Amino acid sequence: MAKYVQPFEDTQEIFNRAIDVTGLQNYITITLLSNNKSKKLFDVIKANELVKFRSGDDVFIILNENIFEKLTDQQKAIVAEQALAYVSFDSENDKLVITKPDFLEHTGVLAKYGFDIINVLKESVKTLYQAEEQEEEENVQTTN
Repeated sequence: MAKYVQPFEDTQEIFNRAIDVTGLQNYITITLLSNNKSKKLFDVIKANELVKFRSGDDVFIILNENIFEKLTDQQKAIVAEQALAYVSFDSENDKLVITKPDFLEHTGVLAKYGFDIINVLKESVKTLYQAEEQEEEENVQTTN
């Protein structure tokens, strides 16, 4: 079972700044949580009606903060924007909308930062996951 924890204050602040830019906080409640065992850097989850009723949260962003913390400041800001690019609010229909990337990246994020920066970010995350897996394998071997 996943272990969810509150993110570090500096991580929360990065996401708060990104949320403020989108204006989404005027329509929905977005909650950031950390799950450092996640195989994905982040996951965006729309709350079902029961969860929304019990918690008041509309969207959860689940972040692997172990990986996130190893990124540069610019990369962290981009990741926050990438996660939020999934979330929009249709004010005409008073409806929260979660969309998947239109190709392996949202075009707005790609246009803003360019392919080279996004590609380096994705490769950095991939390398960090590989290093973490290797470290875990070495720890298992050491304990045996």
